[in-house]
Amino acid sequence: MPDTESKPLTLPPGMELLGALPPRAEEVLTPDALQFVADLVRRFRPRVEQLLERRREMQRRFDAGERPNFLSATEEIRAGAWTVAPLPDDLQDRRVEITGPVDRKMIINALNSGANVFMADFEDSNSPTWRNVVEGQVNLRDAVDGTIEYTAPDSRKHYRLKDRTAVLMVRPRGWHLLERHALVDGKPATAALWDFGLYLWNNARRLREKGSGPYFYCPKLESHLEARVWNELFTLGEDRLDLPRGAIKATCLIETIPAAFEMDEILWELREHSAGLNCGRWDYIFSTIKRFRADPKHVMPDRGHITMDKGFLRAYVQLLIQTCHRRNVHAMGGMAAQIPIKDDPAANEAALAKVRADKLREVTDGHDGTWVAHPGLVPIAKAIFDQHMKTPNQLHRKREDVHVSARDLLKVAEGPRTEAGLRHNVRVSVQYLEAWLRGTGCVPIYDLMEDAATVEISRSLAWQWIHHGVTLDDGSPLTVERFRTVLADEMDRVRLEVGDAAFHGGRFEDARALFERMSTQADFVEFITLPAYELLEAEGEQRERLLAGGAEAGADSPAPPHPDPRRWEGIVRRYGRAEVERLRGSVRVEHTLAQLGANRLWDLLHSEPYVHALGALTGNQAVQMVKAGLKAIYLSGWQVAADANTAGQTYPDQSLYPANSVPEVVRRINRALQRADQIEHAEGKAGTWWFAPIVADAEAGFGGPLNAFELMKAMIEAGAAAVHFEDQVASEKKCGHLGGKVLVPTSTFVRTLNAARLAADVMGVATILVARTDAEGAKLVMSDVDPYDAPFIERGERTPEGFYRMKPGLETAIARGLAYAPYADVIWCETQTPDLHEARRFAEGLHAKFPGKLLAYNCSPSFNWKRNLDDATIARFQRELGAMGYRFQFVTLAGFHALNHSMFQLARGYRDRGMAAYTELQQAEFAAERQGYTATRHQREVGTGYFDLVATAVSGGTASTLALEGSTEAAQFTAAGKTGRTHAAEQVQAALHEDHARIEALVDRLAEAKDLSAVTAALESLTQLLTEHFAHEEHQKGFYGLLSATSPEYRALVAGMIEEHRELLGTLQQLRERTKGQATSSDLAPLAGALGARVRDHEAREMVLARALH
Repeated sequence: MPDTESKPLTLPPGMELLGALPPRAEEVLTPDALQFVADLVRRFRPRVEQLLERRREMQRRFDAGERPNFLSATEEIRAGAWTVAPLPDDLQDRRVEITGPVDRKMIINALNSGANVFMADFEDSNSPTWRNVVEGQVNLRDAVDGTIEYTAPDSRKHYRLKDRTAVLMVRPRGWHLLERHALVDGKPATAALWDFGLYLWNNARRLREKGSGPYFYCPKLESHLEARVWNELFTLGEDRLDLPRGAIKATCLIETIPAAFEMDEILWELREHSAGLNCGRWDYIFSTIKRFRADPKHVMPDRGHITMDKGFLRAYVQLLIQTCHRRNVHAMGGMAAQIPIKDDPAANEAALAKVRADKLREVTDGHDGTWVAHPGLVPIAKAIFDQHMKTPNQLHRKREDVHVSARDLLKVAEGPRTEAGLRHNVRVSVQYLEAWLRGTGCVPIYDLMEDAATVEISRSLAWQWIHHGVTLDDGSPLTVERFRTVLADEMDRVRLEVGDAAFHGGRFEDARALFERMSTQADFVEFITLPAYELLEAEGEQRERLLAGGAEAGADSPAPPHPDPRRWEGIVRRYGRAEVERLRGSVRVEHTLAQLGANRLWDLLHSEPYVHALGALTGNQAVQMVKAGLKAIYLSGWQVAADANTAGQTYPDQSLYPANSVPEVVRRINRALQRADQIEHAEGKAGTWWFAPIVADAEAGFGGPLNAFELMKAMIEAGAAAVHFEDQVASEKKCGHLGGKVLVPTSTFVRTLNAARLAADVMGVATILVARTDAEGAKLVMSDVDPYDAPFIERGERTPEGFYRMKPGLETAIARGLAYAPYADVIWCETQTPDLHEARRFAEGLHAKFPGKLLAYNCSPSFNWKRNLDDATIARFQRELGAMGYRFQFVTLAGFHALNHSMFQLARGYRDRGMAAYTELQQAEFAAERQGYTATRHQREVGTGYFDLVATAVSGGTASTLALEGSTEAAQFTAAGKTGRTHAAEQVQAALHEDHARIEALVDRLAEAKDLSAVTAALESLTQLLTEHFAHEEHQKGFYGLLSATSPEYRALVAGMIEEHRELLGTLQQLRERTKGQATSSDLAPLAGALGARVRDHEAREMVLARALH
């Protein structure tokens, strides 16, 4: 491009452009073009965000075991005899298409290549630096004008267009990507809208004048609803530019597994604008791994063994051709990534032979064209298609012989999983990522032209193999440690191949760190290009933070950094970064426990079906909760008022206690958890995540916004992970299940939430903020000042205190929840009864406007559960809530009731039977040791042994005053002559016997079930029991953990048994799904019987294996 200065731009209102502009940017970033883009973003961005949330919800269903199928709601579309609108003349013959990025030399070479079509790519083969993105638009405008030229800086070779060139098509970026350099109303523009809008505005009329048109490729669609948005976008563009309807044409890449089930529907949505479908096969493989990543039975083999001629890929190709030809539109084949090998004729011929075979398969199957990545392959592919396709296309081949089922599309590829394959993936991916991070998105590596899809497959395979403990061809599993060893080896090899100067002068370490994190971290990131984009132009501290796993919230954002790029999506703040920095002080104080807890809870809320917690009253109660397997702690203000406040009083839940009371109990709980962690660590044990996130009650804030600000800070200093505030008047605050509640105006509570968020930002912690509304039961409101509350306020006489009467109920609660949602992370509606129907209404009311918003539910002891619900409903209550989006569920007063009831029972027995009653408690403690209970040895529980180690260290190992030596606990509470490990093994074996008896009883119950409701209840109970049983066994301190540690020779057998766990739970889930359909009890009986036999056989083999435990 000529090196000329870029002139200042005139930007439309609400648009900001960040970053230096390349030369001639003003030629494409004209006021009218930018206004068009801004209009597109404002109109379509909310729709795109909803579609992305729909993808996330779909993933949650897939993780739970659901699988895609052909849609029943659109059956008429699939059965209809419709066709798409006719194609223009220049798109009739597309036998060879070449693809590549939008750099100047590539555009010229591709248009001159002899291919029928050139797809200029802003997506997978383009590294989206701001320069590349803007220059790409300039280059395409010059190409459309026919004036594009390029002179190579080294050779001075000059490039220009021939008289006859390929038809130009453009692929914008996918819906999931943002253009962070272009802000519209303060938020990054949707990248697809930026790419599409600029190209269309600058080139559509000129293309029409030349007898062509604005033609596009639409990437990474996952449903026909996404195609519908593209169609509306095309229609709006045609209207704004006075183009005839259908002037815009688009080919959709079918490169995701959900889209394969909606090909007819996608063509229907785009029927005025469709130019067919394309087999985006590399991304299709990646999508299949990604969407079914949680399924251990869907683990793929080496990348090289996932081929187009068999299995799920063969089925999808055949269905695509049949679908397109039935609708009279093109079915385009996939990419040949080979490039000519100039210095090795034999290797070159072998590569070309692969290309010929691939193109022969495509043309004989019925494809109307194919893709190549290099101009040298155009004549090779063209010769194959010319020989076998004498007409411009093969639309006449309807492929009525094709019969593809959902099962065919979901069939897992077979083949080996090898370390050699892993090493090759690592080596290629690191080199590609390094080039991408330097601004090059189309990279020749080992004689193939690679783009981002290669890295996506490679890192998803590595993630899948690691997280499912896949055994490689050498008989050993792929662990994180082994993966890191392989990665280190391959980095050394890459350094030798590229040379020290290129290695140390490039971004190989950044690429390595990113690839390692994406392959090993617990959460699977949707696209590696999302964190890579944040890293692409980052420098200094920002770059270091991103490499460490933090997400960049934006240079001007007041939000703390967070590893999940979704963390601050949709969150509104009424202040900026400057206010946060001004309030922070000159010394940055770290709040480690609060940050750890907040990040941990966020991860749990997005990875678990739901997180359930009990209300802890003391630090020791919290320790027992974690020891029993709960992953979070709830701290209720009610319990603090009753028995744990700094005033030392017993109070009702009316905010009568001092405001520092809850933070002090948070601190006490964290100290108890810390001591438990120290004790276990000192004993050489590991495996328990002791620092369970604490969700703390801030009541109504104990005053106004300033009080809420200070209280939030105190909670964070104490180590709270999440804090909830409620919308009552602080001075009249009542328990949510008492009468007399008075609400503040909606806008007043929004100020409280904003104050709490500001406090967390000032502290630099991503604390999870929970907004509770009591509007479902409250009958009073403090003021009618807020117009938002007007529909719910009853006009008439005010109360003696001056309050207004309001209409309680779910509609009022939903309205308030909607108002709070932009300012809070989680919404909680306090209810008066445990009612699934009302819970669903509230969730649907919130999610209609805020899809995927996290919800909380109080499974309150104030409800009489048995009076309200039957046993079957109680058993499924929390699972159904979780499916509705209530990801945090808790029993507020569990500690109060457990403490009072257990002490009452003990005291009553002790009154009548003396030590016999206490002995029963002690024996119950001994029995609970089988499940991991340790407080029987109370001296050890509180750290006596830990401080013996301190004394030993202080005295140089010569202490004579150690407390546990000679203690009654050492003498009487450990079996004589038995080590801790032996004692643990006996506990585990006893627990196994106990669990197996319960499992046997449930299997018998399932076999004896006569009606569908009994079968359903038995399946639900068996699922719950086996899930818990398997989790205990697989824990580091459980049966399989101990066996693997003490007897390494059994590790392969253990891996097989654990694989059976997944299979059994999967079968159970399938049976439970069938109970929701048309199946009868007689239909299910043989399946349930077979499942029961498998469970019995598994447990019997397990008991034999247990004898090896020592």
